[in-house]
Amino acid sequence: MATKTELMEAGKEQAGLVVNNALINGLIAQISEKVKYGMTFPRDYSYQNQLLGAYLTLKETKDKNGKCVLESCSQTSIANVLMTMVSSGLSMQDKQCYAVAYGGQLQLMPSVYGNTCIARRYGLKDISAMCIYHGDKLTYHIEDAEIVIDEHIQDFMNIDTDKITGAYAIAKMADGSKHVELMSMAQIKKAWAQGYGYKEGGNGTHQKFTDQMAMKTVKNRCLKYIIRTHGTEELNNFYDNSESVEQTDRVAADVSYEVSQNANAVEFPMNQPEEPVVVAEEKKPVKQNKSPEKVEAEIITDDIDLPDFMKA
Repeated sequence: MATKTELMEAGKEQAGLVVNNALINGLIAQISEKVKYGMTFPRDYSYQNQLLGAYLTLKETKDKNGKCVLESCSQTSIANVLMTMVSSGLSMQDKQCYAVAYGGQLQLMPSVYGNTCIARRYGLKDISAMCIYHGDKLTYHIEDAEIVIDEHIQDFMNIDTDKITGAYAIAKMADGSKHVELMSMAQIKKAWAQGYGYKEGGNGTHQKFTDQMAMKTVKNRCLKYIIRTHGTEELNNFYDNSESVEQTDRVAADVSYEVSQNANAVEFPMNQPEEPVVVAEEKKPVKQNKSPEKVEAEIITDDIDLPDFMKA
């Protein structure tokens, strides 16, 4: 027989399923209406399946306090994230985008894989990146404000993640054109500093896999150029928001949110009797009499043996 605690937990789980169904069904209904008026999706993209998959992913996503984001973030922000994901044709389950929680809000961030998928819709055929190490020979020139790599000669002995001087990415388009992004290591580190989690001199992912992170950064910059150049206004708004999120001080946002939520949370006792205020009495000076007071004394003779001449 189930205990009371087990029944309560089962009730919470069932309630979660009801909220799940209500939210997803509501979003599907909204999108279905938009489809009637021309909203389109990539081929073989099932927005119903992607919504359900994303919701399952969010159920396993925790905020900085270890709490499920579905509990700590507002339902409006959760719905906005799911709608943005679907309208961008991305998949959270396939790691094309991920959710970031801070300040009680959920935000959607595209990954490099998601940016590649979107750029392919606008003519991207292939993209590759390479690090430049100290001792490499790199020559390039500029044509019509576009960088053209002439030659990159690299000796195997130059490969050292502690001696990366820069990186570049080359995007090949379906029409035969190319777009090149070239960044120095100083530019790459500045881009890392805009994000969350990078610390100069730390021991995180950027330090352990510097070459991979450098190529990922220059790739993303190259892909965003293609998407912003050829993408829709809605996509550009999405990337404006994601870049704003990257530059946000999330720690400050979390603190501000917690303060707003916990302000005046402590209840003060009402209608309590006030403690009496004790006021010290002012000591009045003692007046001295001009003439001494007369003091009458009582003579007791019962127990005193007087001499004979004093006896009456």
